[in-house]
Amino acid sequence: MKKQSVQAIVKGIILSGILTAGTFIQANANNSGETITAKAAAEFKYAGSSKDQASFNIKFNNPSGEKFTLLVLDAKGDLFFKESYTSKEFAKRFVLAKEDAEKLTFRIQSGKQSFDENINLFQNETEARKAAVQQ
Repeated sequence: MKKQSVQAIVKGIILSGILTAGTFIQANANNSGETITAKAAAEFKYAGSSKDQASFNIKFNNPSGEKFTLLVLDAKGDLFFKESYTSKEFAKRFVLAKEDAEKLTFRIQSGKQSFDENINLFQNETEARKAAVQQ
């Protein structure tokens, strides 16, 4: 009788150890997946320019529909644009005068997360010209 009790206790301890380890591994896997998803959630792209204007595309994947704020800062760090949204799949195109768009920071703030992209118009236009010449 005593032998069966000891075996049952040992089996219980082993089983609980396995379940605890499995839960820990699963929690770590979920956390690393959230980091990758968060990084891929915001996309800021220079879309080209005309003589007087520059275009930028912003996309933000917000599956929860949680409120987020889009900010655009100029070269000095001064606020140029601020608006809040709740779209689940947000996409917006900014068309700005070139003199206003030389160097910008696009920022999306959602809860405690912040996604930033610094865009230098001169550098982007130079890279676009190089790519066109290489084709």
